[in-house]
Amino acid sequence: MSIDRPGLDIRKATLRLGELRLANARGSFDVHFFRDLANETSAMAISTGTLELGEPLLARVHSSCVTSECLMGCDCDCAEQLEGALGTMAEAGRGIVFYLLQEGRGAGLTAKARDRMIVQASENRVNTFEAYSSMGLPADLRSYGIVAPMSRMLGIHAPIRLLTNNPVKAAAVGEALQGEKIELAGLESIHGPSSEFNRDYLSAKQDSGHDLAIADRHAGALPPLPVRVFEPFALPGNARRVVTASYFLPVALPADVTEEEGTTWFRMSVVYDRDSERESVLLSLGDGTTDEPLPMENTVTMGLLDRLPFLQGALGGEARESRAQGRPALERALLAIRKRGLGAVQIDFDERDRSE
Repeated sequence: MSIDRPGLDIRKATLRLGELRLANARGSFDVHFFRDLANETSAMAISTGTLELGEPLLARVHSSCVTSECLMGCDCDCAEQLEGALGTMAEAGRGIVFYLLQEGRGAGLTAKARDRMIVQASENRVNTFEAYSSMGLPADLRSYGIVAPMSRMLGIHAPIRLLTNNPVKAAAVGEALQGEKIELAGLESIHGPSSEFNRDYLSAKQDSGHDLAIADRHAGALPPLPVRVFEPFALPGNARRVVTASYFLPVALPADVTEEEGTTWFRMSVVYDRDSERESVLLSLGDGTTDEPLPMENTVTMGLLDRLPFLQGALGGEARESRAQGRPALERALLAIRKRGLGAVQIDFDERDRSE
């Protein structure tokens, strides 16, 4: 339900739109919604405890990762870092996560998917940073300027203790906060688990200077079928929809009544719609002999709150029905597809705040 204060404010080109209070087994969190009017992007801050105190404040500046946070993909550790940060803050009783929509290290969803397509086509011999370079992209296009006005509107003035493994990112965040005279007081590493599905990705980050300790450097798991790199193409019979990338995403599904919990390789295709000027994702399971996705069976929409796996189930009743049903709906669809061994689901993304 909405908390009492209206939460409307503006600082520079950042508009504060309101907040919600959510609670789960680990405690209560306030989710604050913002809109960057200059860049037409949304952002959230997820906080616990009193932010206005002068003691150092645990914080994480987290960039979105729809593949792990919404689609349950396990080829990175982004969702685990997000959940770990929120768990650490809940235990400390005070902290904040700045959640920025900067998919693919700021290059966007298609670039991220083409990165994975290039890596898988090379059978993991090319790493993520080399894939970006082959696309003519720098390794990181993220910016953190919005964190300063968000902090100001939330009343933060204490030194920040940043949860991150990336010293370059920490320096950029520290520079952004200088405008509000907020000090970066230090760093704390935050680690997600290593597995056969994300080992190559984490090793590449470690080699690039991230504070990680990947003990197992063996080659990670390969997708079930070869992947090829292709140029974008229009879907047959619908020239308004363009497939920009396709690769295999290992998805960690929960158990259902007939099968145990496990990881399933779904083909993930990114589709750009010329009419809506938006990207969507198709997850499909079938014979895998074509880059063209199988016929779509249903559509799931992911809202902003569906990006917070840690808080799934925190809403109840009517509020939950209207605000955070995307991830449970996707779980049900993928479990049904896995059971049949054939099918596809389309995932759309809705960036509008749901604080009202």
